[in-house]
Amino acid sequence: MATVTTTTAASTAASATAAKAATTPKSSLANNFETFLTLLTAQLKNQDPLSPLDTKDFTNQLVQFSGVEQQLKTNDLLSSLTETTKLSAGATAVAYLGKEATATSALAGLSSGGEATWRYELPRSSTSTTLKIVDSQGRTIATKSGETSTGEKTFTWDGKDQSGKAAPAGTYRLELNAQGSDERPIIGSVRQKGVITGVDLSGNTPTVTIGGAALPLSSIVKIGLQAN
Repeated sequence: MATVTTTTAASTAASATAAKAATTPKSSLANNFETFLTLLTAQLKNQDPLSPLDTKDFTNQLVQFSGVEQQLKTNDLLSSLTETTKLSAGATAVAYLGKEATATSALAGLSSGGEATWRYELPRSSTSTTLKIVDSQGRTIATKSGETSTGEKTFTWDGKDQSGKAAPAGTYRLELNAQGSDERPIIGSVRQKGVITGVDLSGNTPTVTIGGAALPLSSIVKIGLQAN
């Protein structure tokens, strides 16, 4: 009388296509399932009547395959939703081209021999305000004294380091450090304001170019027509 191996159909099917599963999960799942059904049919046809196979095991394996299939479908839906959201954000970013925007960012671009401008604001008056210009490597390029009164202020850096040499073109960050009369630090805000001159959709998050720096679209807090 024909007998069958005790290896389950699911584990045999999984082993048969394990190498492909890492690179093509959808096709591998389909291959595994087809192999599983083939082995299941063969086992049922050739099972020992005196020791029939437990159908509960096959039921559990079928449920497991179904769960994996549903998970892959869910991942596809999430990927599609993410892509749709990205495209929608990209369309919004493109519509902002040429408009004046304000963004919550401390970054500004410096062209060769040019200047960089930021806007900053203190929630209350300070006894001292220090402005540090930091490069992309985290090095302090220049330190300037800022204004101590409340309200939005504009700071324009001449692009020169502490020794008076012109700093290389690139993106720089402004660090705002202020102290109150009670000798406690004052947390101020730094913003970038200017015309959106470019849009980049190549990354996971759309970015716009303001003041020569690439800023996340999500950092924009205000948008309006370009001032004449």
